[in-house]
Amino acid sequence: MNRTAALILIAAMVLALAGCGREQCGIPATVATVNGKPISAAQYCQYLSMGSGRQILPLLVDQQILLDWAEKEKVPVTDEQIDKQIEYIKRDGNYEDRVVNSGGEEAFLSSVREQQARSNLGKRMYKFTDDELMTVYNQFKPRFVHGPRKYVAVLLSADPKKVEEARKAIKKGMEFDAALAKYADRQFALGGSPKAFVEKGGKLPALWNAAEGLKVGDVSKPFVFDLPGYGKLHAILKVVGTQPELDLSFEKVKDEVRDLAAFQKTMTDPEFQKKLEARRKKADIKIDLPQYKYLGIQINNPEPLTYQAPVPNVKPGAGGKSK
Repeated sequence: MNRTAALILIAAMVLALAGCGREQCGIPATVATVNGKPISAAQYCQYLSMGSGRQILPLLVDQQILLDWAEKEKVPVTDEQIDKQIEYIKRDGNYEDRVVNSGGEEAFLSSVREQQARSNLGKRMYKFTDDELMTVYNQFKPRFVHGPRKYVAVLLSADPKKVEEARKAIKKGMEFDAALAKYADRQFALGGSPKAFVEKGGKLPALWNAAEGLKVGDVSKPFVFDLPGYGKLHAILKVVGTQPELDLSFEKVKDEVRDLAAFQKTMTDPEFQKKLEARRKKADIKIDLPQYKYLGIQINNPEPLTYQAPVPNVKPGAGGKSK
């Protein structure tokens, strides 16, 4: 299980740990019904805990270790910083999707706090030149500079008949996501509707051409979309949002870029990983779930691993490591 998939399950795991299955906890009391018979939230959480707890708990432990580490370095994560990060994500236009894909608000906020803790520690440990920050700015430039654009959900299939059937079903009142689940090729529907921002002159001209004259809520006519690795596919799309033109200069977002650079550095620097591992070994970890009672000991005593840093997309920052 990769880190993103694991974080999606954190909210449900929190419920399992707390023994909570009520709607106010983020999961409805009944998660599904089969032939009129309910599947309870408690049953769902218990199975989720048994199936994924061993992968999820170390991630939750790491989150707390990073937060504690930032506090000890006198660069704690603040509410003001989290509000800023949420502001940036809302500006990016995919806040709601990120919350849903994380499993809920609390799991999403946990991931934001972890990222901010890494950024704070990275800014404490490393120094970045303006040239290095400009490289990061250019890497993320579509986030800061773009024309008017639309956010679209796409239904894809190699079979044009399925796409046409989906379009007819939507015209009769079927929800777009329901049509996607029924008619899209499975590999393009497993994670819900594939979504993308499109704009005139952008990298996805076929999607822009299909969406250009549509308003939010409108569904396009069928069109052909050439997807690298899959060839020509048939598609329809729904416009689910719009964004105005944005033009944020480097100077206006320099602090945000520094956060991004620091976060990237903590993810690629072997020295940071060694420091984090040392803190794992010293952490006082007590697991209250009976089936994982001794998992804390395993987290404290990991098997020796040979760390190989992933190839970064930007030049690494220079110097300034913490003592």
